[in-house]
Amino acid sequence: MARKRRKPQAPGAAGYTPVLNTALQATTASVQQMHEAIAGTAFDSLQSVPGLSVPTRIVQGVHDAISQGVYAAVRHGGHAALTLAAGAERLVSDPSKPVNGKALRVRSALNGVMGDALAQAGNPLALPMGLFADGAALDPSPPALATLPQRVGCFIHGLACDEHSWQRRTEAWATSAWAECLPAGQRPDYGALLQHELGIRPLYLRYNTGLAIDSNARQFAELAERLVAGAPQVREWILIGHSMGGLVARAALEAARAEGQAWAARVSMLVCLGSPHQGAPLERLGHLTSKALSVAETTRPLARIADARSQGIKDLRHGIKGRRGKAAAITPLALRLVTGTLGDEGDSALGSLIGSLLGDGLVTPSSASDAGLTGDVQRVELRGLSHMALLNHPRVYAVLRDWLGASLAA
Repeated sequence: MARKRRKPQAPGAAGYTPVLNTALQATTASVQQMHEAIAGTAFDSLQSVPGLSVPTRIVQGVHDAISQGVYAAVRHGGHAALTLAAGAERLVSDPSKPVNGKALRVRSALNGVMGDALAQAGNPLALPMGLFADGAALDPSPPALATLPQRVGCFIHGLACDEHSWQRRTEAWATSAWAECLPAGQRPDYGALLQHELGIRPLYLRYNTGLAIDSNARQFAELAERLVAGAPQVREWILIGHSMGGLVARAALEAARAEGQAWAARVSMLVCLGSPHQGAPLERLGHLTSKALSVAETTRPLARIADARSQGIKDLRHGIKGRRGKAAAITPLALRLVTGTLGDEGDSALGSLIGSLLGDGLVTPSSASDAGLTGDVQRVELRGLSHMALLNHPRVYAVLRDWLGASLAA
């Protein structure tokens, strides 16, 4: 019997090993450049000393030949080893298949850091955008979409997260009013509770957070337009975004309204949880660090490493304002902003000071509340909640329930 010929693998199909190989080559090159810059400065100083010029040039020539050989050996040796590893990886795994659990968390984090580079290289580790419901990809067929109720909530996660981030574990629910609300064995989260109490069907967006915010916004707008066309019975869509997710939702709505897309008219409310509308201080610090390192020749290689973070991260420096150099106009819908702050829940002066300076640990209160916005805007500050705690906490859900319950009554 003739042996069945294996189809050739597409470029980048190995997934993780090409990423490691790229990182090894880039890191080795940066270390070599820094080494050469430091050594060059030392040799230049010695050559200016009378009587040491000729010996210094001889020593420098030997030094350069040895160091270049060492770095070349590291690059070629590492490339050869990782090429073998890539072959082994192709035999035992397929990164293009659906992933869950720890593998998905690792891939989501990797996308947050370098998702734009993965997408540009055609690496299947770059997460495609998609909607999920009940732990599986949403079925886009007409019969499946016909089962959606009149009210749907779309949850949009933040940087380096995925759709499961909304179900993160927290002990706070144990003493809340919703501790026994859901069936036995089902842990509380916003989507499950909103469906149980208000009949809002939760859908969860998964996307590559390393891409530019505008790029994800355009993809989401196109996805939402197709979904609304396939589910005309849904009269109300609610968007709930955490951190970067809120910025993606705002940008998508702005683009959709400018282009006259039908789905935007059905969005009744946008809720942003800890979204850096006016920028994130941590990314501003990263930008300043890159600029400072690029000043000196000896530290310039480190600046290139620091500047290799994804465009999605860089977009957080200015928030929604950085997309066009000015604040985006508020869209004609209900906008609800939740701000978390560190410190205790009491009224102590120290707690207030910590909250005003540090916000939720990643986003300041002024950025999350976006004080310049006008229109149907409501803001709530929840003290004692960190940035990630906003993803699944009974105090946040109580606010969501009040807002969405009131809109239902209206």
